[in-house]
Amino acid sequence: MQVAICGCGWLGLPLAKALYQKGYNVYGTKTALVDAKLLAQWGINGFQMQLPLETNEQMEYLAPLLASDVMVINIAAGRQSVDKEQHYQNIMSLSHRAKNAGCKRIIFISTTSVYDGRQGRVVETDDVMPVTNSALVHVKIEQALREQWGEQLTILRLSGLIGDDRHPVKFLAGRQGIKDGNSPVNLIHLDDCIAAICRLVEKKAEMPVLHLAADFHPSRHDYYTQMAKQRSLPLPQFEIDRSDYNGKVIDASATLAWLGISLKHNDLLSSK
Repeated sequence: MQVAICGCGWLGLPLAKALYQKGYNVYGTKTALVDAKLLAQWGINGFQMQLPLETNEQMEYLAPLLASDVMVINIAAGRQSVDKEQHYQNIMSLSHRAKNAGCKRIIFISTTSVYDGRQGRVVETDDVMPVTNSALVHVKIEQALREQWGEQLTILRLSGLIGDDRHPVKFLAGRQGIKDGNSPVNLIHLDDCIAAICRLVEKKAEMPVLHLAADFHPSRHDYYTQMAKQRSLPLPQFEIDRSDYNGKVIDASATLAWLGISLKHNDLLSSK
């Protein structure tokens, strides 16, 4: 089976490596040609890809990748400076070209921020309630991809990503007046993301929408304070909101049951 990983960054590259080790013929993309060529050292067929896809030259060059059996679209919207409407156009240009090239199935990596307006327990069948511009564009992309791919689309919404070399406490350490200190954390480790996506590549999900989060939801204040102490970092200072708003808790039990996997990093206090 041929699998395309569009976006071989922090999540996409280790995912591509894992799929190659499982025996898949893996294609991967980077925005810079020199970075694309480096993918070969891990057995990945590297392609430079810059969106949107508009020229015949781009299509001819990317033809093998666009015709993959499974395409994982893992391209982030970026920071505030990125035009969210342009991001939507970029993703849809890739989707249209893949559809025309004969790609059979899409896995779209989305975000649980599409539920940010909700409170309490959130399951996969709950309606989205986006608040931020980033969440709004993710919902727009999800809907457009569903119209185009139907049952051949699986949406995987990921909670906040952490890993051995990435943890949000590094950006919060020592900061003052951080809002939503009593809101629950919703996080998922890189290793568990890779295991879940590999499973989705192996078998198309019966559930159209899945999401991932560790079953561990202390308050932001409690969790990030503990993480800062573990790393000997300056403690973040949170504002504790005493209102009735308690935030969302992502319940991924149905996703994990369908995937048939258990999370390797469910106790996030031990995940440094």
